[in-house]
Amino acid sequence: MIYSNTSLPQKIAILKTALDKTEALIIGAGAGLSASAGLDYDNLDTFNTLFPGYHDRYGMKSINEADFYQFPTPEEQYAWWIRNIAAIRYDYPPGKPYLDLHRIVKDKNHVILTTNTDGQFFKSGFDTDKICFPQGDLSFFQCSTPCNDELYPNEQMVKEIRSHIGNTDFAIPSADIPRCPHCGSPLIPNVRRTKKFVENPWLEKYQILNDFLAANRGKKMLFLELGVGFNTPGIIRYEFEFLFKMRKYAEMIRINLNVVEITLLYKEDRAAVIQGDLGPILSKLAEEY
Repeated sequence: MIYSNTSLPQKIAILKTALDKTEALIIGAGAGLSASAGLDYDNLDTFNTLFPGYHDRYGMKSINEADFYQFPTPEEQYAWWIRNIAAIRYDYPPGKPYLDLHRIVKDKNHVILTTNTDGQFFKSGFDTDKICFPQGDLSFFQCSTPCNDELYPNEQMVKEIRSHIGNTDFAIPSADIPRCPHCGSPLIPNVRRTKKFVENPWLEKYQILNDFLAANRGKKMLFLELGVGFNTPGIIRYEFEFLFKMRKYAEMIRINLNVVEITLLYKEDRAAVIQGDLGPILSKLAEEY
């Protein structure tokens, strides 16, 4: 069933009913959840606010575009990475939609699968042991070779390097490029952008989801998908549809601004597709808890 023109109170009623009767909640969170918190990675205004000067200097129009931009020099590349990590992972406060979601689910039997790397779940009080994040986390560096599977917490490195960059500088000193302690290669953000991504530590996190599904076999499950698009649909969108259809007692609710491509969920009487902005929906729903 598709709920696109449904009023906000009706959407809340649908969600509240499903959440109250579920015995096991599986949350899938995509970029749309962070966008509702103000971190819209495809928005020019967001980009200009967080990273002034980059649009004028390089012509890029969004955070996502900057992440894949080929900067002229390594020093400029690292200036972007340092500024990006500092602004998004460390400086940006926990967003209200995440705080609202935490209030809604904190006392429920739940697990989270997310493609977001911005750390909003951790900032908002969610239990790390209940989160799978296979795309990495901006709070870690990895070897660029990579010569090993180690992850290096980068908060102190990022803050130290950023202190050496002026407000109008677009490059860091060459000596500040962080290096792997084993082979001396440059360290890079541990997020899935190239084939060099160190993913083994995150793949091990999938056991959290697998253990949860096994422990709750036969229970009433709810797959709650929040703001998941089509950049990497195989991680959450298609996986949730498969897991949902394999379970007789499961329900699924997809909340998204765009419901044009809804696959076959609209034919399922145990599924609902709700069109709407996650911010107001989660805010109103949190009032019920």
